[in-house]
Amino acid sequence: MTASELRELERLLSDFAWFADRGDGRSLAELFLEDAVLHVGGQQHHGRESIAADCYRRASEPGRKVRHVWSNLRVQDETDGRINTAAIQLTFEQTEAHAKTQLRVNDLLDQFAKGPEGTWRFARRVISRAMAVDI
Repeated sequence: MTASELRELERLLSDFAWFADRGDGRSLAELFLEDAVLHVGGQQHHGRESIAADCYRRASEPGRKVRHVWSNLRVQDETDGRINTAAIQLTFEQTEAHAKTQLRVNDLLDQFAKGPEGTWRFARRVISRAMAVDI
């Protein structure tokens, strides 16, 4: 993998956080391949339409404010034109129903592949909660 490709993957992780924080389901879904799968919150979302709908659903919760921060990106392997990575994501969330801010530490397992236009996209993303605390 080249340094340029690594920057592309880092940008995808940052863009995911940016669009999720703003409830921009359409832009978030465009980061994924057409047939990609997102595993989050015990649910599986197949394809861009389902991924966008989940983002919109989360953003529509009354009083919800959220920010995502990722770090510790590790390239695990590269096979058959795909790159597998691991990282950590911190999710800070407030809602009307929950007075305190919740901090979740999540493990990210991502698989990236190039789309038809030749740019890297998420092929599969698994977001697994490792721990959570109210702050």
